[in-house]
Amino acid sequence: MNFTTPQGAPRLVSLDDAPLRPIHVLAAAAVLGGAALDGYVLGIVGPALTLAGRELNLSAVSQGLIAASALIGVFIGGLLFGSLADRYGRRPVFSWNLAAFVVLSIMQIFVQEVWQLVALRLALGLAIGVEYAVGTSVLAEFSRRKGRGVLLGSFAVGWQVGFTIAFVVGSLYTGSDWRFLLATSAVPAIITFILRMGLPETPMWLKARGRNAEARAIVERHFGPGYSIPDVELDKANPSPKELFVGANRRQHLYSGLFWFCQVGPFFAIFTFIGPVFDALGIRDATLVDLWLNALQIMGAVFGLLLLHWLSRRSFVIWTFAVMFAALLAIGLMPQAPLWMMVLLFGLYMFIAPAANNIQYVYPAEIFDTRLRSTGVGFSAAFSRISAASAVYLLPVSLQMFGASASLLIMAFFPLLGLVLSIFWAPETKRKALR
Repeated sequence: MNFTTPQGAPRLVSLDDAPLRPIHVLAAAAVLGGAALDGYVLGIVGPALTLAGRELNLSAVSQGLIAASALIGVFIGGLLFGSLADRYGRRPVFSWNLAAFVVLSIMQIFVQEVWQLVALRLALGLAIGVEYAVGTSVLAEFSRRKGRGVLLGSFAVGWQVGFTIAFVVGSLYTGSDWRFLLATSAVPAIITFILRMGLPETPMWLKARGRNAEARAIVERHFGPGYSIPDVELDKANPSPKELFVGANRRQHLYSGLFWFCQVGPFFAIFTFIGPVFDALGIRDATLVDLWLNALQIMGAVFGLLLLHWLSRRSFVIWTFAVMFAALLAIGLMPQAPLWMMVLLFGLYMFIAPAANNIQYVYPAEIFDTRLRSTGVGFSAAFSRISAASAVYLLPVSLQMFGASASLLIMAFFPLLGLVLSIFWAPETKRKALR
């Protein structure tokens, strides 16, 4: 399309409206590869703990601490590296954390004590925090307005694929070396690291920092001379995290962390300790059921992309929270229900929860402006990990003390809180132009 100004000079087309370019594909592969890696790192710990428990004689508290350590690391990493990416650029933070993934994955081979494993998983969580804080910012700033929500939501599909592959690898693994099982995350880390070496800095971040010549050079190299960078707020000073909690948008900023908080608590807890949950509920042949439910998760994550296309952002969070609450409440209130009903209710939750997770990578990137995007997304991811780490740490203890029914009723509180918050606070950001 040729656009002209009234004076006859060509009008530049915004990058938001550019046709598909190789840089779009590279950015998507580099970010979604990191999402799959995150899911794999967090998913492989479940099968590994089953083997490690025999050697290390792990208590319920130790299992919870090991499983929660990476999530605690995400909390710290999201707060720290999101702010660094807004100050010093997306590319340096986003690229080199993959080198940390490789080194830390391999170091797990040499673990001898529980505290060493906790420390390494904590460090891996720091690297994962970069993915949440910076990955979605990079993808948003390299994406087109058309289909941006579905593309950002694909982060959840990538995560779910990685998480499910970890479960399959753990289920098929016939050895007894849990250290090797944990270290397999080095393979996807190396592949993703290679992809990211070819990704430039985002033009929107460069423009927000007043580095127009560099931004223009990247646009012309990867898009062509006929494209302009969307208007962004110029800010040569270092952005401060305090800015998230002042001004007219502070309630939206808080909601960005709160809805994520409510989604991930029960999700991580149940999926990390699905075996003990099934045992407590009397579900036998758990491996076969779990394989089917993992396939259901993939389908749910894909279904979530359709929901992002069909529904407004507000409708998405309200209805998914309502369904998750109803499913967990029913499981908790009917411990003596027939097996088929229990599996059906679990299947409903395991279909909707991955679908709901898609919006975690869309909403924050749309809520925050470019100058604060990584800081804001990092804050949201970090805040969410408070519930994830707490639930993962406490669930094995809760199962031991109170049983499955009471534990799942506690888990149902999270989507109930999310439902109430979404009704009153959820903003509408669908088709919003990034700035």
